[in-house]
Amino acid sequence: MAAMKGEKVRLAFERLSYTVPVKGSAVAKALLTDIKGEVTSGHVLAILGPSGAGKTTLLNMLTLQQSGGTPTGYINVNGEPLTTALYDRTCAYVEQTDTLWASLTVREHLAYATSLFRPELDEDAKAVAVNSLSTAVGLEEFMDTRAGNEITRGLSSGNKRRLSVALALVKQPNILFLDEPTSGVDSASAVRMMSFLQKVAAEQNVAVVCTIHQPPASVFAGFDNTMVLSLGKIAYFGKASAMGAYLTSIGKAPPADTNPAEFILDLVNKDFTSLVGVKEVLDAWGETSGDAFGCDDKVADGKALSLVERGVETSFGKQLAVLTDRSFLVARREPLAYLVRLVANFGATLFFGIIYIETREKVQAQINSRTFFLMFCMGIPMQFILVSNFIYHYQWLSLKKEVKDGMYHPTAAAVASWIVQAPMMFVLALSSLLPMYVIGDLPWSSFGIVLVIYAVAFWSFEGLAQMLSVFSNVIIGLFAFLNLYFAAFLFCGMFVDPEDVIWPIRTFCYFMPLGWALQSYMHGLMHDMPDHSGTVACVPGAIVNATGNVCTSQGFYCYSADDPSGAVCYGKDGDTILESLSVQFTIFGDEGHYARNIGFIIAFGILTRVGYVTLCYVKTKLYGGQAPGAPSNSVAVAILSGDESDDNDTRGGNKVVPRSKSGADITLSELEKSAMDASAATRKADGTGVVFAFKNVSYSIASKKKNEPDTRVLQNVSGSVKEGEILAIVGPSGAGKTILLDVLTFNKGPGAPSGEISLNGEKMKRSDFVKSAIYVPREDNLWPTMSPRQHLLFAFKVYRSDLTSVESRDAEVDDLLQLTGLTSCADTMAGGFLFKGLSGGQRRRLSLAVALVKQPSVIILDEPTSGLDSAAAAAILTLLARVASARRAAVVCTIHQPSALVFAGFHKVLVVSGGRVAYCGTRHAMHEYFGRIKTPLSRDANPAEAVLDLVSKETTSAAQVAQVLDGWDASSESTQIAEGAGPDATQNLTLPPRTTQSSGVLSAWHVFARQTRLALVDPLQYVGRLFIVPQLVLFFGVVYIASRKLNQKQVPFRLFYLWWCLALPACMSITTLIGTNRDALSVVYELRAGMYQVWSYVVSTSLVQVPALFLLSVAINVCCFGVGNWPWDHFMSYVLAFAITLWVFDSLAQLLAVLFKNPVIGMLAFLGYWSSSIVFCGLVFRATDVVWPFRLFYYMLPLKWMFNVAGYAVYMPSTFTGSTPCAVGTQVTLASGVAMACPSSGFFCDGIGTSFGCWGSSGKQVLDTMTLSYESIGSKDERGLDIGILLLMVFVLKLAYVAVLYVNFAATDEPHNVKKSKSRDVIEVK
Repeated sequence: MAAMKGEKVRLAFERLSYTVPVKGSAVAKALLTDIKGEVTSGHVLAILGPSGAGKTTLLNMLTLQQSGGTPTGYINVNGEPLTTALYDRTCAYVEQTDTLWASLTVREHLAYATSLFRPELDEDAKAVAVNSLSTAVGLEEFMDTRAGNEITRGLSSGNKRRLSVALALVKQPNILFLDEPTSGVDSASAVRMMSFLQKVAAEQNVAVVCTIHQPPASVFAGFDNTMVLSLGKIAYFGKASAMGAYLTSIGKAPPADTNPAEFILDLVNKDFTSLVGVKEVLDAWGETSGDAFGCDDKVADGKALSLVERGVETSFGKQLAVLTDRSFLVARREPLAYLVRLVANFGATLFFGIIYIETREKVQAQINSRTFFLMFCMGIPMQFILVSNFIYHYQWLSLKKEVKDGMYHPTAAAVASWIVQAPMMFVLALSSLLPMYVIGDLPWSSFGIVLVIYAVAFWSFEGLAQMLSVFSNVIIGLFAFLNLYFAAFLFCGMFVDPEDVIWPIRTFCYFMPLGWALQSYMHGLMHDMPDHSGTVACVPGAIVNATGNVCTSQGFYCYSADDPSGAVCYGKDGDTILESLSVQFTIFGDEGHYARNIGFIIAFGILTRVGYVTLCYVKTKLYGGQAPGAPSNSVAVAILSGDESDDNDTRGGNKVVPRSKSGADITLSELEKSAMDASAATRKADGTGVVFAFKNVSYSIASKKKNEPDTRVLQNVSGSVKEGEILAIVGPSGAGKTILLDVLTFNKGPGAPSGEISLNGEKMKRSDFVKSAIYVPREDNLWPTMSPRQHLLFAFKVYRSDLTSVESRDAEVDDLLQLTGLTSCADTMAGGFLFKGLSGGQRRRLSLAVALVKQPSVIILDEPTSGLDSAAAAAILTLLARVASARRAAVVCTIHQPSALVFAGFHKVLVVSGGRVAYCGTRHAMHEYFGRIKTPLSRDANPAEAVLDLVSKETTSAAQVAQVLDGWDASSESTQIAEGAGPDATQNLTLPPRTTQSSGVLSAWHVFARQTRLALVDPLQYVGRLFIVPQLVLFFGVVYIASRKLNQKQVPFRLFYLWWCLALPACMSITTLIGTNRDALSVVYELRAGMYQVWSYVVSTSLVQVPALFLLSVAINVCCFGVGNWPWDHFMSYVLAFAITLWVFDSLAQLLAVLFKNPVIGMLAFLGYWSSSIVFCGLVFRATDVVWPFRLFYYMLPLKWMFNVAGYAVYMPSTFTGSTPCAVGTQVTLASGVAMACPSSGFFCDGIGTSFGCWGSSGKQVLDTMTLSYESIGSKDERGLDIGILLLMVFVLKLAYVAVLYVNFAATDEPHNVKKSKSRDVIEVK
């Protein structure tokens, strides 16, 4: 439903405050205090402020977002309170994070949104609207490009921003909110975006509210009104054009030709100016009435929107039809939705069919194995539904925003997804059952009913995954599903007798659907099974001559050379076999109960779906918005006061060097510049220096088609930079800046680089780069649980071995924290996806600070000012200038949208567009050059903005851009730059002396110390498992509480509890995979930066793993032994073997974490390994029944060897009741008075109605009997061999981990000289 288009609106808010509780304090912390403002139709209100000023918090309040704090104040639209219902009708919100459908194109996004928001349009009108809107936001060239995500390539970040804005405008809202709409786009694109928003506001009578981080002057010119925040208070609100007049009135007049936005952001940035100075600006505004400055006319409220007739609403049926069509399209295109699972299901059951190939034989020895084969063919594919939980979560993020914006009702989206799920469940079931039936030689007469049961069971678990997808963190949802899946597996009836489980835990046995499904599934498969050989009819109670045993009440016995005692004897037909199996697996029987069980399964699926739609409704409609409460003056709030001077700040008892409070942090003084020039002149005489140069750098990506030329991404780019200089690479989006940086830093890319890179006239190689340079990428590679101080301390320890005392190192750390403006957050954790930490700007500064510790000769940075406000960005450039001068370094960086203040910090500028050079030279000569080629730059604008406008075809034209590029190629400057950048053109300078890096052993010690600390605080490594896993095994111990009894019935259930105690903790090593994958970028970055060697990191992490996993093993097994009533005789050997087993799984997790960049793929691979390990542990089939080469898995996977150790430790010292030992061949008398010969097993069980279930008296007898079914356990003590093989597995996995880690960090592309092929325009590497 579109909003009420064209209605006049006035959004007014006053006395807005937002507080959050402070842990351990009764006083709340204020994020916003007494905010007042308004915006009317046809106008754009821009909210500015430095990092942490409260911009996003204010926007969240205005959009009624719930953020965990307490909002108070008044928000009115045309005099009416803004409620969630009114918001739904009138507002749209473009969040900072784009929540798009990765598999949909731009055209499809807009078409579906138009169908839902504007149902009155016919198909032709809808197509016109889509094309018009896409052209307006600059997406006309990308209409058929998919949005993409981290897995699949798609739109650039800037184009995703445009698409998000376009989707919001489809609604035709009365009020449009945008969080950083120009984030990720260049200056020209930002101007175009703001011009478009201004046009929309004027033409469609929309009130626009947006936050802007660092607006250039051209963007600022597009604002009508501006609100500036700092420390959660207003520093200015009023006409953007009147800001200069207001600042002048309070004695803070901006200099001439200065961007007012940059100037005021400098004034109110607490990290780079005096707190007293910031408070002066805030107090000055506090003394005003709070009304908009420069706005003389009071704007009256329009008509109450509740009285305005609503537009045509989209019916539920229409919503359902459109969303169903979209869901089917997403299902076809998104491989993780169903295709991956279809292949995985088919592969899993095919795999099980092959390893269980011997179960085709209809003999007694294969019945137990066939039972597990059929069970795994249902249970394991259900594990892959974990993938759908991941998919549904990211779909939920898009759905939540679309529902909040009123695009459709959440029930319509839910029902649409269910319509798609239903047929797909049968497709998934077919993919699982076909290989199972074909290879397993199962009766096809049962296929129909088994297919229905299988599909319905899948459908019920699909609903569970969908319901759990609404967790705010995808990891929580994944683990919740995994735990419930384990619970379903545990309580399915095959691993525990429901009658042995205490209440209320027994409820799970009847609530989880897998047990009902298995009962009917197994009956359907076994009922029509052909007769099995190996049974002989007998008279119940009579003596069987072949075995000497008494004929059981079932009326048959079994005898063979392999099993002379007849212990493995189930029956001839399917129903009899099921009855025999019911002794151990109590859910089986001669009845399928199809109608009842299918009803229970469907009921569970319906319950989960009702839960899902309820959660959707609650999170989007009931609690999706939070209107502020009435303001109160009685609330105690902690507000930053002027007395809280940083001069007296301390950290852990040590005096911290105060932050600089002078403007010199923002710009260099003339005196300092002169000093730098004088210092540079003095150094020329000593024969040392730094000249980093690159000549004719090109980059080509091979065409995928034979008859098409290669794509030339860069073409003959040359430049050079000396010590003390900053070379800035600027250009519009897609100009080739990042590719050029990849070439200069020897990063591996998709194409072939060519050209020459030199340092002091010598050709530079990757090893030279590691030694003398450092690269700071755009992504911040930080450790979540480490603070800035800890990051820098570690960097100083590995990079600066000359700092031998703690005092000198701490002083250096404090100085660097001061220079980078990080003293206010020096002890704040960096944060990550599990918890919040540093802001984006603070993370950027910390990444730069860590790189500066190395004191490199060349510093290369990709977007060092990304995410920073004007003052912070200028301070970073000032810092780089000081570092370049003081530490004799040459600096190269890309800058996306430089402010005038930032641009003033450059010494040289390289302008690129379309992979070609538009200019390369000093900043001062740029105006003169472009004037000479008849394309003068505006003197009134920021030079960076002017030149970006000149070389962007979006703001000029392709022809004019080509003219500029051709002009450079023909200029004398181009030739001079290329000649000056060659190796031969540089004097043979010697690099300035640098400090000595720590030795390999010492750096390894520092890495070990850091990893030890991380292990103690990072929940994803060991602390979380140490807390959770013992509780899980305790829970399983309570479930298997009856297995404490040492009787014949509990022998197999004790084995199953043992199995869970081994398998479940091993699966929890998946947290190591998630944590290592998260940290992999940081490790690879540190290795590429030369912080330490691969062996240092691997050895250090291994040394941390050993005691941590041993402690974890002790904690787990104290619980298992205590609750399970296991004998303590072999406790220590058991703990040692289990710790090594966990080490195997942790080592595999580390390997997969660096092998796959996407953690979901790594998780699937880990779960596949873990699943195979529990299958090949010897509990569910015998190795001799598996065909080669699959039998190798039995010996190559770890749980088989651990199971042998565990079986010996748990069973060997025990004695079990219910079985009586006897001398083989002697006469024994049963309680019934019948006499019989003692069986060859040396024991008998009086009173057991079947031959199956008599295991023995001593531990040796029990183990020998179980060996007939469970081959991996036995009475022979082979613990030494088992532990040795597990250690060998660890060693192999560690070697593989080292190899993959080495490949990841050592991957490089060195430019080569090239020549053109005569046949086609390709690059041939010499």
